[in-house]
Amino acid sequence: MRTWLRFVGALVVVSMAAVPAVGQVTPNDIAEAEAELAALRAETDQLAVRYETALGRFAVLETQVAGLEAALQESQIRLRTTRQLVRERAVELYIESSSSQISLLFVEGLSGGIEVALGYLEELGSSETELLRDLEVIKTEYERQLAELQSARSEQETVVAELDVVRAQLSARLETAQNAYVALVAQRAAEERARAEEEARRQAEEAARLAAEEAARVAAATTTTIATGAETSTTVAGETTTTVASETTTTAAPAPLAAGQVCPVNGFTSFTDTWGAPRSRGRSHQGVDMLGARGTPVVAIESGTIRRMGSGGLGGISIWLTGPSGNQFYYAHLEAWADGLRAGQSVQVGELIGYMGTSGNAPEYIPHLHFEHHPGGGAAVNPYPLVKGLCG
Repeated sequence: MRTWLRFVGALVVVSMAAVPAVGQVTPNDIAEAEAELAALRAETDQLAVRYETALGRFAVLETQVAGLEAALQESQIRLRTTRQLVRERAVELYIESSSSQISLLFVEGLSGGIEVALGYLEELGSSETELLRDLEVIKTEYERQLAELQSARSEQETVVAELDVVRAQLSARLETAQNAYVALVAQRAAEERARAEEEARRQAEEAARLAAEEAARVAAATTTTIATGAETSTTVAGETTTTVASETTTTAAPAPLAAGQVCPVNGFTSFTDTWGAPRSRGRSHQGVDMLGARGTPVVAIESGTIRRMGSGGLGGISIWLTGPSGNQFYYAHLEAWADGLRAGQSVQVGELIGYMGTSGNAPEYIPHLHFEHHPGGGAAVNPYPLVKGLCG
């Protein structure tokens, strides 16, 4: 059995064990569980902001470092080529001149005496000044790029250290919060069952009371019939029949459930507005990352059709869901699809379609759902307002 199934099962077992027996869950118990979950959410959201900020900065630095490394490599080639030309020219000058003073200045220029050599050559009106100036410019640019690269790498190490701290804290909080979420759901279910049992008991008692009253009325009517004759008995029977028919015809049918949208994560999740945030390879974020514990259920945000399913590329295990309005929703980085899910399948709002994970190019240490919203099947728009309204 998959790891994520064992994880979810363990959460349910632990949570159910923590829930009092049916009938023992009080409104105060629910309020305390909700307060605990709210505190965990506030703490987790703060960590999520730190994580997303560090992740974005790391992406910027990654691109910057790659660019500086490429530029530095090019400068190294130019510097090496120009130095070789200077050496060759120094040899030529040494051979051409009875004095080796100029060639010595060239050689000294290679080790830091370029300014002195340039000054002397300019006094002589030498045509070699341009070659030495090229060398000076290339060397200065190389040193600047090297300093920037070292600074960027140093900051990158700081950001990586921050990510290590935050991801460890965040991962632990997400698992704790998911545990609390499942426990709260179980408590609410227990409270609902207790309420339903109490209502059923009350209705049974009411039915018994009404039956006893009816039996007493019938008994009294029967006694009256014996005393007054058959005509009264017929009238009483008619009343009884009318009463029963009236109760049956006035019973209202339950109202149908309205279709709509639900949070795409059926569990605890923490997310921030990261639309357009920097990502690796110079990309910008085109969705919202909904962080959670590995194996957290992912559901259909609305009724629709599974248009496409993927298992490779940046998105890893992914799903495209198309709603009846033509709106499309993209789920990425899943741990697995729901058993039996297939392309072309119709799903109902809230139906299980997969499990949160880290497939594709997602960091292994923080499971999350990358969620995109494409109105009318067009370009992606910021999904944060949508999921914020649905998930809270």
